[in-house]
Amino acid sequence: MTSGDMAFVWRAAERDLTTYDLDRPAMARLWAFWGEGKDYNPADRALGEEVMARFPQMPSLARHRLAFRARVVRALVGEYGIDQVLVAGVDMPLVDEVHTIAQSINPHARVVYADADELAMLYAEAFFSSGLTGACGYVQAGLDDPRAVLDGAAETLDLDRPVAVLLINSLEVLGDPQAAAAVSAFRTTLAAGSHIAICHLTAEHDRGLAVLGSMCAEASPGSPCVRAPAGLGALFTGMAMIPPGLVSAPDWRPDPGPWPVPIGVDLWCGVGRIYGPRPERGPRWM
Repeated sequence: MTSGDMAFVWRAAERDLTTYDLDRPAMARLWAFWGEGKDYNPADRALGEEVMARFPQMPSLARHRLAFRARVVRALVGEYGIDQVLVAGVDMPLVDEVHTIAQSINPHARVVYADADELAMLYAEAFFSSGLTGACGYVQAGLDDPRAVLDGAAETLDLDRPVAVLLINSLEVLGDPQAAAAVSAFRTTLAAGSHIAICHLTAEHDRGLAVLGSMCAEASPGSPCVRAPAGLGALFTGMAMIPPGLVSAPDWRPDPGPWPVPIGVDLWCGVGRIYGPRPERGPRWM
């Protein structure tokens, strides 16, 4: 058993999870299943296989979302010099975790993971730990209460300085008013120079993806919805989109290589910058 596994066992023992419904699928664990992770239960696997039978592209979408997540962290920390990251919507442990990427570029970077799911946060606290000079924080709150997310994040991050917010498929479980309110709360609270990255399912190529919500109606924290690119673009109102704008995930700053960029991917991504001067580069946490 690894040290991370031991940490998880001890933290689980310290918490009362008797009321947690493990028979109910969860979107974080479904994405882990589609992404070839290992942290899911039989209910997640059963629903995940049912969805894959209808939509065989789900494993590909899971890979593209993780690839975008890695590229956007490298861009915002490495190119834009942001040393604070807020992940609103936690993945189960997979590969290239956000704090690992951010702190490999800037060892002083601070990363906060926030999610309303108690089990997801238990995994985050057990497996997502920072290096010697950086920091990881944990907030049990979801995007349905963005103020709680921000208040909790403020215990680790300096919200008067630029923050990179990652919304990786986490807006999909919110209705249009809630999604807009969550993004607006970040946009109006965070310092100028902060960035908000959104990754979201669409149905531009496979119109049938619109039924994904009904297939996952019992999933926690809610059934996912698809949004058209125009609807996603509206979420960036009041921000300046950084190049290349709102595009299909593989088209967002693809890594150099001889292979063509995949087309027909129903996963769109973009990054908006809150108006203001670009942040200074270099470590700020000493």
